[in-house]
Amino acid sequence: MSYVIPTLKALALKGASKEFISISTRTFGKELGISQQMASNRLVKLSEKELIKRRRGGSRGQDILITREGLALLRKEYGDYQRIFQEAQDIEITGKISSGLGEGQYYLAQEEYLTQIEKKLGFKPFPGTLNITVTPEEYSKLDLLPDSATIQIGGFEAQGRTFGKADCIPVLISKIECAIIIPDRSHHTDVLEIISAGQLRKKLKLKDGDSIQVKIELR
Repeated sequence: MSYVIPTLKALALKGASKEFISISTRTFGKELGISQQMASNRLVKLSEKELIKRRRGGSRGQDILITREGLALLRKEYGDYQRIFQEAQDIEITGKISSGLGEGQYYLAQEEYLTQIEKKLGFKPFPGTLNITVTPEEYSKLDLLPDSATIQIGGFEAQGRTFGKADCIPVLISKIECAIIIPDRSHHTDVLEIISAGQLRKKLKLKDGDSIQVKIELR
């Protein structure tokens, strides 16, 4: 698996993180210092792992695009280097208030979630989340966090169904203690769901479209 990051990095530097790019495995192999066959095998394996998308290109070449999962690996690698070479600094994420679908209210009504959140975060959450829409660049700041910044809420079974795990990241909004909650099964990369002891939208007099800042203290 040591080939994954170097290969994704080489593809990203050629523009595959933004759009499909056309490549020749012969040329790509030379750039990586490996044979054409090995380069081709790497691309096949990355495709099988759903880290890239492949399609037939012109002149016997192929078009490659790095998937969201592949980009997530690169962002994690970037975050690791940031933590190695930079001192820990508070992280601020800016977004805009948006309305959700009400799913947070249903999940936060589950007693097992409430009990775990109160025990691990120190507050009993209001039955609902404050949704903040963010850009991919702002969301990717979460990749800079050390593992110690995340608190895991365990999954459980109730009412004949399975409720998944979730990660919580303690944050401050206008000096109010709250937390980002990221359900294990969530694929959102443009929305932060915030839980708190009170109704933040009402307490801070927020409406859809309002700009807001989330602060993560790492010191």
